[in-house]
Amino acid sequence: MSPARPISSVFRPARRFVRREGGNAVIESVLLLPLLLWAAFGLYVFWDGYKVSNKLQKASYTVADIASRWQAVPLAASDVRGMQNLMEYMISEGDEPRLRVTSVIWVEARNRFEVRWSCSMDPVPLPAYTTATLQLVADRIPETADGGTQIIVESEYDFAPLFDNGIEAMTFREFVPVRPRFEAVNFTDPQNCN
Repeated sequence: MSPARPISSVFRPARRFVRREGGNAVIESVLLLPLLLWAAFGLYVFWDGYKVSNKLQKASYTVADIASRWQAVPLAASDVRGMQNLMEYMISEGDEPRLRVTSVIWVEARNRFEVRWSCSMDPVPLPAYTTATLQLVADRIPETADGGTQIIVESEYDFAPLFDNGIEAMTFREFVPVRPRFEAVNFTDPQNCN
């Protein structure tokens, strides 16, 4: 008959197995890798959206600056189309931005802004303003003296993230009111703005 083994010797292999640390890095990597990949792709999508938003903002302010310096000849629909092409070139993300350029005047007698002219290159999502529809955004236009004109440049761009990482597709919008630097800007053919 063999001598009885102490009970502690029975659990010795189990204790050795529990104390061993070989392979922990592999297990931790397998557990954390999906989280790290999700975070990396999420940061990329967030940064890409921020980059597109920033490009739209800069392009909108550039077009507003061009419109504010316009003088001598009236704007035409072809000029606004050229401004939209400039925005598309500046954003360079593939899709075409939408653009609406509007000239407004403050009429003290009626205590409101009124539309002088409005040109939208994409009239379905951004229809040209009328004096009635302008009142919906009148609180975003800076105050001006009676008879003072301003140009409003509005732009939109549809952003679709490259990865579905919790950030949904969205539309970035910019609203840039600017005073003409020299004289009120006139428009020749707002009916051709389609």
